[in-house]
Amino acid sequence: MRHKFSIFNSHFSILIISGVLLLAACGPNREKQLKAIEEQEQALSSIDMITDDSDLDAMLSLYRTFAADFPDDSLAPVYLQRAADMSISKGRQDQAVALLDTVISLYPGFEDIGGCWFLKGYAYETAGQYDSARAAYTYFVENYPSHDLANDTRKTLPYLGMSPEEMLEAILGETEN
Repeated sequence: MRHKFSIFNSHFSILIISGVLLLAACGPNREKQLKAIEEQEQALSSIDMITDDSDLDAMLSLYRTFAADFPDDSLAPVYLQRAADMSISKGRQDQAVALLDTVISLYPGFEDIGGCWFLKGYAYETAGQYDSARAAYTYFVENYPSHDLANDTRKTLPYLGMSPEEMLEAILGETEN
């Protein structure tokens, strides 16, 4: 009986090793994904403006897939931030906010986490959700005061959601006092 058990163990070990090798061979390949992202980015950069949503969807899918397959890779938050930026440019603010929330919650040490907060505010602003935009922008300027966009954001925050006429009236009212 003991002999059969050891044979079972050796067959089981071979099965496990084969399974691991098979998964490694079929699993996500970082270099292939990076190459696909680079090629898609180059193709999109040669177009003046992305007019076909399928091109955008393909790029967003590549970014999200990379981040899902390699969540510990330093490029994961970079690609999610790019996906959010592209989503904003195509009027997909809810998608952008969700992507940015992912970066903010999963990658708090990301080098441009402040930029993610700014983009989140911008996504809300372009969606006309001014209270949410104000909250994101306020968090941004309070927590990342030395960010390149913080000073301009701080100056424009009081005028958030105003029409050009209302802004002019507010500015002129400030100068009269």
